[in-house]
Amino acid sequence: MRARHDAKTEGAHGAARGNAAAAGAGAAPFDLYETPGFLVRRLHQIVVSACYEGWGGLDISPVQYGALMAVRAFPGIDQRGLARAIAIDRSSIGAVSGQLERRGLIARRTGRRDKRNKELFLTARGAAVLRRAQPLAWEIQDRILAPLPARERAEFVRLLAKLVERNNALSRAPLLPTGFEAD
Repeated sequence: MRARHDAKTEGAHGAARGNAAAAGAGAAPFDLYETPGFLVRRLHQIVVSACYEGWGGLDISPVQYGALMAVRAFPGIDQRGLARAIAIDRSSIGAVSGQLERRGLIARRTGRRDKRNKELFLTARGAAVLRRAQPLAWEIQDRILAPLPARERAEFVRLLAKLVERNNALSRAPLLPTGFEAD
């Protein structure tokens, strides 16, 4: 299935196709720009840039924002549960939670059930950052989806969620239920 392009994007795509054609007769057209994997990765780059721009002085990344949201939703969650809740690999979650702790946005405490675990809690400073970031996150999402009519926005999000859910097991860091129950 070939994607439709507007004049602005068609220029970049057309130039790439022209380069492929110039490479030799019978060369396959350069259709990277029409593959779902490339487009999803490119949209991710755009969203990350929009988040950094939109959050300005908050100095948080989209992954850190997700971690703060999960720690707020599940007070006392451990790092393993947090990694599962936001679909990030276990080796990266230590760095993320360490950065948030150093900035005073979360606190780590020895586990109540298992003293080997560290439970994570949102600090007052972390809650303040989330109060500022959350409405901006909605504005960022609206800006990203603005080129689509309202009904297409809902359909795009529905289809994206379906693809993520149905392909979750393919990820090296699948999204998994936390299994966390607060006391």
